Amino acid sequence: MQYKKCSDNFVITSEDESFYAKLSVPSPVLCLDCRRQRRFAFRNERALYSRACDLCKKITVSFYSPSYSGPVYCQPCWWSDNWDPFTYGRTYDPSRPFFDQLKELFRAVPLPSLISVSSENSEFTVHSFNNKNCYLLISCGLNEDCFYGIQIVESRNVMDAAFARGSERGYELVDCEKMYHSRWCQKSSNCLDSSFLYDCHGCSDCFFSVNLRNKQYVFRNEQLSKDTYERAIAEVRFGRFDEVEMLKKEFTSYVQQSAIHKYATLTHCEDVTGNYLLNCTNARECFDARNLENCKYIVVSPGPTKDCYDMNYCALGSELFCDVLSNVESATNQQYCQYSWASSNLQYCSYVMNSNDCFGSQGLRKVKFCILNRQYSEDEYAALRAQIIKDMRQRGEYGQFFPSSLSPLGYNETSSYDEWALSKEDALAQGFNWCDETAGKFEKPTKEWGATPDDIAHVDESIMREVLACSDCGKNFKIIKAELAFYKKMNVPLPRRCFDCRHIARMHMRNPRTLWPRQCMCDLAQRRVGSPGHDHGGRCPLEFETTYSPDRPEKVFCEGCYQEEVV
Repeated sequence: MQYKKCSDNFVITSEDESFYAKLSVPSPVLCLDCRRQRRFAFRNERALYSRACDLCKKITVSFYSPSYSGPVYCQPCWWSDNWDPFTYGRTYDPSRPFFDQLKELFRAVPLPSLISVSSENSEFTVHSFNNKNCYLLISCGLNEDCFYGIQIVESRNVMDAAFARGSERGYELVDCEKMYHSRWCQKSSNCLDSSFLYDCHGCSDCFFSVNLRNKQYVFRNEQLSKDTYERAIAEVRFGRFDEVEMLKKEFTSYVQQSAIHKYATLTHCEDVTGNYLLNCTNARECFDARNLENCKYIVVSPGPTKDCYDMNYCALGSELFCDVLSNVESATNQQYCQYSWASSNLQYCSYVMNSNDCFGSQGLRKVKFCILNRQYSEDEYAALRAQIIKDMRQRGEYGQFFPSSLSPLGYNETSSYDEWALSKEDALAQGFNWCDETAGKFEKPTKEWGATPDDIAHVDESIMREVLACSDCGKNFKIIKAELAFYKKMNVPLPRRCFDCRHIARMHMRNPRTLWPRQCMCDLAQRRVGSPGHDHGGRCPLEFETTYSPDRPEKVFCEGCYQEEVV
């Protein structure tokens, strides 16, 4: 099929048609990227504002800028019984498009200012849960004393990380697990006292190396004695900004030229395509997910997830979901919904919690048989729902996620902007909203970087009184007390970019969530022939789908060749 918005071709297989038929929903008319872009236009991760709660009037941290005209309640007020979502209910008008009526309802029903559950001293964590003493975390949980990161889980004293799990005392970890006292590492696990590692596992006291397994005292991929290593590492000035920046650039080039890259990170998986998958079966084009079964187009899901398509940021049990954004508690049978937790048999619902059998509603809790925030009997509900779906099909509305115009966010505030950056003119032309109110401040700093010590050893607590400016975008930021203590303890220099720019840089270290067909690059004719299971003699004939595009310089191997060469 082809969709006029982007003109990309996409395929709907017989397996897909069976899935949509099981849910009694039509096949999508948008390509995969356009579907995800539309969902992500309803998700704000980093543009945070201060605004007054429209119920208690206290100042709170919010996803929504003060210019957003709809009501926004602080989290305690939104979850309280001090307001009734049924007071916003309305009667369906068959003469009007359903999405017009839904937009009016969504603008009237209060939204929660933020999503952060069961956390302590972690007011600036978003889409997160069970964190203690944490700051500016995104989609993180079960952490303590962690700062500035996305998808950090079960970790302590970790800062500036992305997709890090079970780690302690880590800095700038990307796609790492069970790391201890390590800095500037990627795709590594079970390592300690190490810096600048890529695809290293079970290592300690290693520096600037790739593809290591169970090694110690390796310096620039050369095995050294303990004494020689300690003398070499003592000469590396990790606390100096200029030296670390030089090492970062050098290491990036070294990884591209010298490392062997496995086509995908798939662990205990069967019949899958995608990247960073664990314990998955029959999953297609899925990324950063665990425990999937019979799924397609899933992005970020710890699972278990079964029989779901087009789903993002869902956890703890989802089944028969289609085109859904965010569910964090066990639920089944949701289509075209967002942030509706522990709820089943829903369509076109937003922030409907612990409920069943609802259609086109927002802000409801512990209810059944509701449409446009009005209560019906079971028979009335079934009849009206069927009528609305019939009307929506005739207008071409049914079978897609909420139109972009229903988002309470500007496109430039959302996760869509991170992956598919658009100008204001292009975003508005494509039906997205735009926010002219900028999160953060862009004022003259009280201290220039040229007047700031390069070495963290020479930075004192007076830096916490200064207003700094990002060296990339110019946004102001400050250094907090716990952050400074971390930098000194880990011997890493002060960052000169704001949290947003550091986050974007880390995410650019990860491959895109797009697959390309490629052939394994292992060419034994130029190296060696005859190892068991690795005896093709020339260029390996195996083909696969990978997130490494064909024009990239890395050496990308199939599973078998990678195992022979690296493991």
